[in-house]
Amino acid sequence: MLPIRRAIEFLTANRKVLQFFALFGFIFAACYLLFGVIPRVRSGVINPYTEVLAEAVAAVVNLFGADAVAKGALVDSPHYSMDIAMGCDGVEASCLYLAGVLAFPTSWRARFIGLAFGVPLIQAINLARLVGLYYVGMYLPSLANQIHDYVAQTIVILLSTAILIFWLERFGVRHQRA
Repeated sequence: MLPIRRAIEFLTANRKVLQFFALFGFIFAACYLLFGVIPRVRSGVINPYTEVLAEAVAAVVNLFGADAVAKGALVDSPHYSMDIAMGCDGVEASCLYLAGVLAFPTSWRARFIGLAFGVPLIQAINLARLVGLYYVGMYLPSLANQIHDYVAQTIVILLSTAILIFWLERFGVRHQRA
C-alpha cells in the first residue's frame, strides 16, 4: 500500500505541474497533427507559407548581391541553391512555443500578447537561420549539413525556449490564474 500512497501524494502535490505538462503535450500533438500530418493543411497552408519564406530568403540575400530567385520552396542563385524542406519552416518551433503559452494557466490577454509577439519573432529567427544557412552553403559547403543539423536547429530551439521563458516572466506569471 505504501507505493500507491506515495504515488497519490506525488500526484496531489504536483497536480498543477502535471496538468500543465498534459495540456502542453495535448496542444503540441494537436498542432503537429494539424500542421505536420494532415495533407490538406500541409499542402494548402504550410507549403504556400514555405514558398513565401523562400521568397523572403531570396529577397534578403539579394540585398547583398546574391541574384537569387525563389522557385517554389527552392532558393536558387548562380552561387548556391537551397531547398526549404518540411521541418525547416519554423512551424515546429512555433508549435512548441504556442503549446507552452496556451498550456500555462494565465489570462487570455497574456496568452494573446505571447502569441502575437512570440510566433512572429520565432519566424523572424527562423528566416535569419535560413539566410545564414544559405551563406554557409555558399561559402562553407563541406560544413553545411552539420551546421544545419546541429547548430542552426539548436539555436532556433534555444531562442524559442528563451522567448517562452521571457514571456512567462513578463506576462504569464503576472497574470497567472489560481
